[in-house]
Amino acid sequence: MKTFDFLEKGMEKCMDMLFPPATYCLCCGSIIDSTRKYCLCDKCIRRFMWAGQDLCDVCGRILPANSVRKTCPDCRENVHSFDRGYTCASYGLYERMLMMDLKYKGKAYIGRVIGEIMADRMDGESLAYDVIIPVPVHKKRLAERGYDQAEIIAVTLGKRAGKPVMRKAMERIRETPPLKDQDAHTRRKTMEGAFRVFSAAGDKLSQANVLLVDDIYTTGATLDSAATALKDVGVGKVYVLTFAAGNKSLGQQ
Repeated sequence: MKTFDFLEKGMEKCMDMLFPPATYCLCCGSIIDSTRKYCLCDKCIRRFMWAGQDLCDVCGRILPANSVRKTCPDCRENVHSFDRGYTCASYGLYERMLMMDLKYKGKAYIGRVIGEIMADRMDGESLAYDVIIPVPVHKKRLAERGYDQAEIIAVTLGKRAGKPVMRKAMERIRETPPLKDQDAHTRRKTMEGAFRVFSAAGDKLSQANVLLVDDIYTTGATLDSAATALKDVGVGKVYVLTFAAGNKSLGQQ
């Protein structure tokens, strides 16, 4: 076993001892047991807006009720660099709660739960891809946070899916400002050229189909930028998978 893998497994065990994943509900803190799916109590899991049947054929987000179109308004107005998107839920209150704890409160172990959610989401899809790549955070953000949440998610997903994960396939070469207060056009301009694929990874990825993993999908600007960088080095198809997708028509950002 490689030293890195040994250290990673040791860190996971320490995390489980400090924060037993099946002891408390990740959302409300109620005491639960190991039979509760995704470390959520029965009450909280029902409040998640899980992706069902009425999904956008392009980005995968939940469509508004009674939509007569098969694509969302954003995907009708914009051409994406990725080939197809999938998501697990809509970005509501409870989904946001998990994301905020994962990204800003040091609860890295939530990333493994989200990886399990993603694996279950993709079990029903007959998607042919060769490798999983997490969308990287900028090195400054990584230093502040101490971990890359997309990488943690991707590793768990890869173990479940039996697919290799390329953790160091690409890098975010520009530190970009927060996108949450920017409109779709500004987000796209902000994210242009924000990623670079490492040359060693590019050689291995030629003609490969990639599943690109990130936490949140809003307009797709970040994923489009990452997908463009991958296709520039000869990647075949780029599929994207996120935990949750915001939808302005449903009042979500």
